[in-house]
Amino acid sequence: MPPDLPEVAAWCAEAGAWERLDEPGGGIELYLCRGGERIRVLAVRGEIDAAEATAFQDAAIDLVRTAKVLVVDLSGVRFLASRGLAALVRAQRAADALGATLAVVTGGSRVVLRPMQVTGVDGQLHLVAALEDLGRL
Repeated sequence: MPPDLPEVAAWCAEAGAWERLDEPGGGIELYLCRGGERIRVLAVRGEIDAAEATAFQDAAIDLVRTAKVLVVDLSGVRFLASRGLAALVRAQRAADALGATLAVVTGGSRVVLRPMQVTGVDGQLHLVAALEDLGRL
């Protein structure tokens, strides 16, 4: 992990320099913050269910292709379905194949953590509870 990652992620969280990637009106909201040329933060809000998993996966994989580090912030997710978990795993595999890093911020949310733990996906991802924990990966 780049040493400046926690600072960039914190800056994104505070700066309001967000670009909305999805169309309003769906069950999911996807926001992007760019930290220079190397770091992207994708903040997800709402529900990652069967209907929304493809949009989430496509956004994450597209970002992994253009950045060395992608932070996926799931702290605002209210529901995480199995297709959402599969999308996370696919994004992780894409990152691995491209030599990029993908980190997932859970916010300590049981809604996010429990499905990952039950399915074993938590062992396949770089999980952190909060943005400030990114430096400990």
